[in-house]
Amino acid sequence: MTDSGAAMVNFRVSRLSTGSSDPVWVIAVFAHNEADRIGAALKSVAASAGGRDIAVYVLANGCTDSTVDKVRACATALPDLWLVEIQVADKANAWNLFIHDIFPQDPAGQFETCFFMDGDVTLAPAALPLLASALDDVPSAEAAGGMPATGRDRDAWRQRMVANGMLAGNCYALRGSFVRRLREQRVRMPVGLIGEDFLVSWLVASDALREEIPGEGDARFVFHGKAEFSFRSLSPWRLADYRTYLRRKWRYALRGVQHQMLVLLLTEQGLRAMPRDVKELYRNGPLPSRLPGSGRDKLLHLIAVQWIRRLRTRAANQ
Repeated sequence: MTDSGAAMVNFRVSRLSTGSSDPVWVIAVFAHNEADRIGAALKSVAASAGGRDIAVYVLANGCTDSTVDKVRACATALPDLWLVEIQVADKANAWNLFIHDIFPQDPAGQFETCFFMDGDVTLAPAALPLLASALDDVPSAEAAGGMPATGRDRDAWRQRMVANGMLAGNCYALRGSFVRRLREQRVRMPVGLIGEDFLVSWLVASDALREEIPGEGDARFVFHGKAEFSFRSLSPWRLADYRTYLRRKWRYALRGVQHQMLVLLLTEQGLRAMPRDVKELYRNGPLPSRLPGSGRDKLLHLIAVQWIRRLRTRAANQ
């Protein structure tokens, strides 16, 4: 076991296991206080890799539990395991750090596929090779999406993903060349953005990062029904799950407003207008519409809009 001990700004990188492999795949595993689930998640990565060489980076962001210790305990299960301890508890920030500061610099050109997954899910045994093969089979596609195997809304969720070209942050893959273009064009998502998968999906769907404009009908996404991920669903019999549910509903409402503002901004001004964080988006982005649109959470949407508008007014008066 080796430890790089490299302290860099607000994160620290440690290499927990050193294999003799020359990986062509790399996976980023996002974990915030996932001590109860990270072990199973990493074991599922090892099983899903099917003996293929893969570099595994666990992005432990803002953890205050024993997540880091659980990751260290998995060093023997994965031959090329890295632990990244990030001070800030924010997935968008962790995504930025991985793409621009942690993703291996010198051998970046060798990675054919880059996977992303959450530390609270487990992968089906062949999920990773299925996603990689799906990209190989569709040369025009830049992203491959895993599909949920659990959840009360599972079937409808799967249909929405395919119909709308929307990746699930739980598990997806990007072509290595697409990741390299993200680096070359210095694309960083706003820190504090909820739902990084939405912005990734938008970037894949747009022409902003394209080297060549695809022909009409060429697929930009591919989804594989057997590349599945599983997670624990909320239970009406667990009191703690009610708090989780309410917090999740609020974040979903706020996420929708953030995405509306960000897409309007980027559509009008291009990637150069990407805000550094959501505070900048709230101050300078297009004002969100008060119209609630469709869905069951119209009141939460309106509350989120009013909250952001008040933040802007308060900032303008300071």
